[in-house]
Amino acid sequence: MTSGKTYAQQTIQVEGYVKDSITKGALPYVTVALRGTTKGTATDENGYFSMKTTSDSMILSVSYVGYETSHTALKKGVNRVNILLKPEMYELSEIVVRPGREKYSKKENPAVAFARHVIARRSLNNPYEHDYYSYNIYEQRTFANNDFDLEKARQNWVYKHIDFIFDYVDSTSVKGKTILPLYNEEIMEDYFFRKSPRAERKVVRGAKRAGIIEIISEDGVKQFVDEAFQDVDIFQDNIPLFLNRFVSPLSSIGPNYYKYYLLDTVVVDGEKCVDLGFVPFNSESFGFAGHLYVTLDSTYFIKKVNLNIPRDINLNFIGEMSIDQEYIRTDDGTRILTKNDIALIFKLTKKMKGAYARRVALYRNHSFDKQPDLTVFEEKAPVLESEGAHRQTEEFWSEARGGAGEIQPASVEKMMMQLREVPFFYWGEKIMNILINGYVQTSETNSKFEFGPANTFISGNALEGVRFRLGGTTTVNFSRRFFMDGYLAYGLEDHKLKGDAIFEYSFNKKKSFRKEYPFHYIRAEYQYDMNQIGQHYLYTNVDNIFMTLKRRENNLLTYMQKAELSYYKENYKGLGYRVSLRHLTEWATPDVPFDLIQADGTTLPVGHYRSTQLEFYLRWASNEKFYQSRNYRYPITLDVPVITLRHTIARKGILGSDHNYNRTEIGVRKRFWMSPFGYVDLYGQAGKVWDRVPYPLLHIPNANLSYSIEAESFPLMNPMEFINDRFVSWEMSYFMNGWLFNRLPLIRELQLREVLTFRGWYGDLSAKNNPDIAGVGLYRFPENTYRMGDRPYMEIGVGVENIFKLIRLDYIWRLSYRDHNGAPNGGLRMKIKFSF
Repeated sequence: MTSGKTYAQQTIQVEGYVKDSITKGALPYVTVALRGTTKGTATDENGYFSMKTTSDSMILSVSYVGYETSHTALKKGVNRVNILLKPEMYELSEIVVRPGREKYSKKENPAVAFARHVIARRSLNNPYEHDYYSYNIYEQRTFANNDFDLEKARQNWVYKHIDFIFDYVDSTSVKGKTILPLYNEEIMEDYFFRKSPRAERKVVRGAKRAGIIEIISEDGVKQFVDEAFQDVDIFQDNIPLFLNRFVSPLSSIGPNYYKYYLLDTVVVDGEKCVDLGFVPFNSESFGFAGHLYVTLDSTYFIKKVNLNIPRDINLNFIGEMSIDQEYIRTDDGTRILTKNDIALIFKLTKKMKGAYARRVALYRNHSFDKQPDLTVFEEKAPVLESEGAHRQTEEFWSEARGGAGEIQPASVEKMMMQLREVPFFYWGEKIMNILINGYVQTSETNSKFEFGPANTFISGNALEGVRFRLGGTTTVNFSRRFFMDGYLAYGLEDHKLKGDAIFEYSFNKKKSFRKEYPFHYIRAEYQYDMNQIGQHYLYTNVDNIFMTLKRRENNLLTYMQKAELSYYKENYKGLGYRVSLRHLTEWATPDVPFDLIQADGTTLPVGHYRSTQLEFYLRWASNEKFYQSRNYRYPITLDVPVITLRHTIARKGILGSDHNYNRTEIGVRKRFWMSPFGYVDLYGQAGKVWDRVPYPLLHIPNANLSYSIEAESFPLMNPMEFINDRFVSWEMSYFMNGWLFNRLPLIRELQLREVLTFRGWYGDLSAKNNPDIAGVGLYRFPENTYRMGDRPYMEIGVGVENIFKLIRLDYIWRLSYRDHNGAPNGGLRMKIKFSF
């Protein structure tokens, strides 16, 4: 016989709204459940929820990342509630001034006056004013499946053969949530700073990572994630975050951008502080809603910070965000950051549960003493890695975590090993690797040679018809210093075999692939292939299958043979230089003839010309940030100017060269932030050819025949439409980040962003290179070429980006030379662009 208590199930009906306790703004997609059960729902985009169920639990739990979980007692029957969620970790008492739709005034507002005092002292107590500064950093990053429903997953056929992952579900690390960790990274490093001469170095003493991001370039991902998850410094005007610029609550324009509220006094680490709340005037703008906890003394020292993103912000893929920082001050008043904790929910759509991400960094053992060993500052690399950093013991990591209860490593490595034994996951990971990196491995492990890039295996053009190409490269498993790269290609219409062979020796040992940063190599290359005169792409291959679709057929193609020997070196400060010796032979084709003008005005067809060139190239890009793929560098930001200088020399008769040749080019790229009004990317270039040479060696604008938006190209210009021996060009793109659309009641829900572009080319042709004036010995220009007059070629574009969060569409108008035969005067162009 058994005995026990039984509880009657009650019918419960509850509805209401969940709002932010500070802004009174609705919180969408908040988890609402009966405590101790799996019965629940989520708020809609207006913060509303409704639920009817039977249960013996009468406590309603409401949880949301960055906020304290709320518990509300219910009664039988119908319950109507309004839940105000408070930011996590902080005790807020009754609000003194109620933000929201109140009549807010800056004039004689004590909160604004208090905020001005804090802003005026933001530059004080800076630890980087000391001659030396050092500390240790323990950092952990976790990516996980958010709100993982264990009960539903057990009933889903997808998990039938991988039910072992249920053993890795975590319901303790995140308050009110159950997550399935998919990636975990831990880093332990030492940081060293010297004020004069200024230098910063990091020494990685331990590093380990495991999870699904392993299939992507490790160094490339690190650059991108570091930029997206970098430390937030609220003591500056603009805060770089998610590849955007947020206005700091301590910005000099803060009182014109934020509403401030004196909420309460609280005790933080034994010190009495004011809870200063803030929220942007415009909830769609790039600012924060949150709290500053400021000491009630003459120092206005900030002890803690809580930042959240406004609910209507025009920011992609970030459903929720909470940043918590903690500070202490030394005996001399210096401000020291001890903890930086950022938690995010990434979502493709608002209704998705999304992915949970957290980066927590703990800063310990701060010192302003002169380092006993200053040789660390003599190292060229800003980040150094200790021997054995990837082989540290579990005892090392236990000590690194410092016994912090909230810092627990996710068990991802063992789960990944089990997943890779499942055929579906195994092959899925292989395919994803090819799609992302573009190369096919030839071995299960330690592949020494890989085929690729995969997007060039088949393509087409007017000269070759259908083009087949097979290429590949050796890997670091073959050699970390010596690399071979190349391809063979064949056209079905021209029946010619082309190819490229590269032999490169790197003075730096490579970890993952040949084109890792920084470059320091000597390279020999031989290439025979077609040449698309007046067309080149910065971030893709000329025979990329996705660039095959064009607005018109391009028949202005030649054949070129190139033999080149080059030396290139770049340093961690951003300076790169290259010296190249090359021999070129370019052959005419029926559509691109080389008709040599004779003394009597007639022309003589020439089959080819030769040029042996010595090229000097300089590139300066201090503290440049980019994503490095296997073949290209994609700039993450252009905050610092990128300056390039190139000069090419050839002398007639030396190594078979047919002409004297001097060509100079200079280019500058720079981004200008206009926070909170977006940013402007500017690119300017100028060049001159100093000698009398055939037209293929002159300056020819970069025409873009594809429907894709490509940098530093002209989408409405035809190839070889203009030929000059001196020129200036420019490209201006203004990305407004939704500054106008965010103010339109219906449009702002789409979170669209405005783009304005203006580009142009202005050049002339001196008499010595003009076949109509001094034609003898020159090639006659092709029929499709026009002489540029006293006005520049110009294009202007109006675009909308962030369509479905990925698509940018521009409509472009041609402003000048609109009467040229076969040239479009307008057109729609697009681009797939990932941006936060």
